[in-house]
Amino acid sequence: MRVHERDVEVGVAGRLLSGRLCVPERASGLVLLVSDEEGPLGAPVREVLHAAGLVTLELAWRTADESMAEDWTVRDGAHAELIAYRLEVARDWLQRDDALSLLPVGYLGAGLGSAAVLVAAAHLPQGVQSVVTLGGRPDLAGAFLSEVRVPTLLLGAGDDADRVRLVRGVLAELGDRTRKALQLIEGASRGFPEVEPRVRAARLAAAWFVDCFRAVAGPGVVEWTGGDV
Repeated sequence: MRVHERDVEVGVAGRLLSGRLCVPERASGLVLLVSDEEGPLGAPVREVLHAAGLVTLELAWRTADESMAEDWTVRDGAHAELIAYRLEVARDWLQRDDALSLLPVGYLGAGLGSAAVLVAAAHLPQGVQSVVTLGGRPDLAGAFLSEVRVPTLLLGAGDDADRVRLVRGVLAELGDRTRKALQLIEGASRGFPEVEPRVRAARLAAAWFVDCFRAVAGPGVVEWTGGDV
């Protein structure tokens, strides 16, 4: 499948966040990738999503000076809300694009991004149709977990007992009014460094997005003809 790629910049509160927008030749949904670390959201994950007909936008969610700050760690839940705000701005930026505005939107978070996508979904549930967390610390969404009403898939590292307990606790916190699911990926350790389990997780994520997007399908199918998007 051909994929059109271009570099983008999104302005947020006087700062520019740089990133990459990838549009498959026939797209039926759009996924914002949110990670606060190099982590598992790399080329193998993007390729699986593109093969499923999903547009991806991946931004550098921290500015250069923030990246150098020692307090930016996955354990610092205070930054989840900041990243969530930037995620919401990026989503709104995409919605101003006539070619993409009809597509349903999903969030895929890893690292601190696992918490940020849940916070963003709680803030503005009408702006997103599906959420997936891939490892990370979704628990850092804290009190926002009980406010999430967006269909949510939690993907956990099956070989990390501590994270298995953590993600099961998050599942319970999401509440009964949320369509939710938990899938533990066997062979995956903390951070999903293993490529094969990461690809299996990406396939599950793609299937979840496609299923959720189908449920809200409208006129939004983009067929790329080679021009700018």
